[in-house]
Amino acid sequence: MKSFTTLKNLATNLSTNTSTQNASLMAELINTEHRYLLQKYFSNETTYAIPTAGGTTATLTGSLSTAAITGTLTTAWTGNTTKIQVTFSNTNIRMVNFVNGSTLIFWDVPLTATATSSITLGGQQYYPLPPNYSKLKSITITIGNLTWTLGQVFTTQEWNQLNVFPYYADIPKNFYIFPGGDHGAQIGIWPIPSTTNNTITFSYKFRVPDLSIEDYTTPGTVSVTTKTGIVTGLTTSFPLTTNIQNESRWIQFAQPTGDNLWYQITSIPSTTSILLYQPYQGITVAASSTYKIGQMPILMEDFQDMLVYKPLYIYFSSINKDPEKAQNFKDLYDERLELLEIYSGNNTINVNLRGSINTRNENVYVMDVGATP
Repeated sequence: MKSFTTLKNLATNLSTNTSTQNASLMAELINTEHRYLLQKYFSNETTYAIPTAGGTTATLTGSLSTAAITGTLTTAWTGNTTKIQVTFSNTNIRMVNFVNGSTLIFWDVPLTATATSSITLGGQQYYPLPPNYSKLKSITITIGNLTWTLGQVFTTQEWNQLNVFPYYADIPKNFYIFPGGDHGAQIGIWPIPSTTNNTITFSYKFRVPDLSIEDYTTPGTVSVTTKTGIVTGLTTSFPLTTNIQNESRWIQFAQPTGDNLWYQITSIPSTTSILLYQPYQGITVAASSTYKIGQMPILMEDFQDMLVYKPLYIYFSSINKDPEKAQNFKDLYDERLELLEIYSGNNTINVNLRGSINTRNENVYVMDVGATP
């Protein structure tokens, strides 16, 4: 595997320009190519689940006057920032804005009569997209033992036609993505969920954070016991995990004290402790100084050198023009791209040494009918 530091150093060395400015340029080009390749060839996919919010009631700090367009909740709103249909005691119905962490609510059309402090909230129709959302693949709602897959509405016109009047139900049918605007980055669900705590699950491609964390090799030593997933540091200063979802570092215990394989890190909760995604499989490591922690691309390791060849092609074809070197790196890139196209066609490897496969099921079909014993 090639860490961010390894890739950046390789690119700057091959460009014969190891200046700080060029190292920064190569890092930027490496990240650009990484995101580009992941768009087509690899699954930077994950899931994100939130509960539905059905109808409920709330209380304001006081009554509302005629023509009111704002109110104050007695307690801050703990849900996501969104619009919810509210019925006031004077029977006025308004789409009301609720802001996470705020007691202020507001709406566009003034009330036509005074209202008491009690308000009725319909089920929540709009839910936030995941914070690292890039592109949605599917959305489901689980109700009991059943999981329902929603169909997408593609235009605002279709969505408005569905929502001519509020329709509440548990079984969902459609969703519509609001990438911005007054709904923020949210998804609308129709019919409006009527029950609280059913599970909405988003399957989506996430935005890939930039590779930016330099390798860590010193100070201190590490120890890990075979078949366990906890690495302990002694006088180490491991950089802490700031977001577990974005953790993309791996650790290598070099031979002869370790097995020299890379192990994915789940999180680094302290400067002297590392949690591994899979248990360490090699011999027990005791106070070893031959280790490395590196931030890795999501791109599969067999093709990580592509992240160097494309920046070098750009560098020698535009910044420091050298047509021969540019063509060489382009050829290397194109060669890997062809292999990547083949590799990404399947998620498994099938080694067939027979030349052909017998697809006949001998438990179903009668073999050699009428043959002489």
